[in-house]
Amino acid sequence: MVTKIQALYDVRILSASRGSIYDCMDHNSFFIMGLEFLMGNSENIKRQNDINAGIYAAKAIKGLWIEGEPAPFGYKKEGKNEERRLVINESEAIVVRYIYEAFISGVALYKIKEKAKELGLKRMGTTAVERILTNPLYYGFQHVKPWKQNPGGLYPLKNHEPIVDPTTWKLVNEKIKRGTKERKIYDDQIPLRGALRCHCGKLLTGAASKGKMGKYYYYYKCSIASAHNNINAEKAHKQLSGALELMSLPEKLISSIKEKSEIEMETTLKEHKTLLKQRQIEYEQTGQKLLSIEEKWISNRIQHDTYERWHNELTIKKESLKDQIDKLRHNSDKTYSLLQDQLFYLSDLNYVYTEANTIEKQELIKMVFDDFLYYENGIYRTPYIMEPFIRNEFKMRGMGCLDYTKKRDN
Repeated sequence: MVTKIQALYDVRILSASRGSIYDCMDHNSFFIMGLEFLMGNSENIKRQNDINAGIYAAKAIKGLWIEGEPAPFGYKKEGKNEERRLVINESEAIVVRYIYEAFISGVALYKIKEKAKELGLKRMGTTAVERILTNPLYYGFQHVKPWKQNPGGLYPLKNHEPIVDPTTWKLVNEKIKRGTKERKIYDDQIPLRGALRCHCGKLLTGAASKGKMGKYYYYYKCSIASAHNNINAEKAHKQLSGALELMSLPEKLISSIKEKSEIEMETTLKEHKTLLKQRQIEYEQTGQKLLSIEEKWISNRIQHDTYERWHNELTIKKESLKDQIDKLRHNSDKTYSLLQDQLFYLSDLNYVYTEANTIEKQELIKMVFDDFLYYENGIYRTPYIMEPFIRNEFKMRGMGCLDYTKKRDN
């Protein structure tokens, strides 16, 4: 190509380093020019190797976040060069935690996306939520590409505060790998679809049916056979409301629960203080072990694969201990607040259910009945009710709302 350009346009190559003008028609000049090109290319290769080595060392060994792109949603940048780190943006981190918790709870992905946008998810694109769920940075790790004989994989970030704990991240990603069998569709007119079962064990579906006068009526149906169940949704909702009203706790019982809970909480607080001290000691010991491993790696006393294995295990343990410490510090306050402010809602379970959205309604039903609520012969049935709500079972059965038959222990 160079020879062709010279022949057509009489253009010569000028060496920037030597100041020589090369003549491609002269074999000696052409040979020297080729050598200089090779030397220049080797410099480029060396420069690229140096860059790759620096990136690998910064990410895999130093644990730095060196990406030039904007900080991931939930974080903000702080510091420069080797002091640069990601700091939690708490207003965004709330959205990230919701996304993980909702996904583990089985909320449909499209509903998670809708709610996340309402809460303030600003990232664009149809896979923004999926990227958040699969990004290891949220539990304190980052992807590192292999370089030469050094392996790639997930490496811990130093001086980094994760938004979710390692267990949650791994559970979410295992669930993603397994894949979802069906797409959940929520409809406020039939909130029990996907939470109420047929007596055959299958979850009931639901749909609207158009009447003779053009009005739509909603029904719950069995996906196996319509003969099993074809329930008028309005009737089913009235029956459930009646059952929840009868299961609601009287004020005297709530007061008694509150008194006993406060006594138990005092005992729990003492246990938490002891456990907190233990976890803090373990956290400090794990940090010292991490420093020791890093010193051995720097002084070439251990192989890289040994360093990687122990460093990853100790980092995960350290982050897990930190998460436990945070929970031990804050959970007691949350529990006390819940006890003082929310316990009175148990006096009207039907109100709690009615005011909830469809997802919350399903969570409440699954919690109270442990996913055992089913419908047969015109009445709700269950072998399980959460302990405090086992009340008025004969009255519920007599009113045709709910038949509670406790499951026998084998």
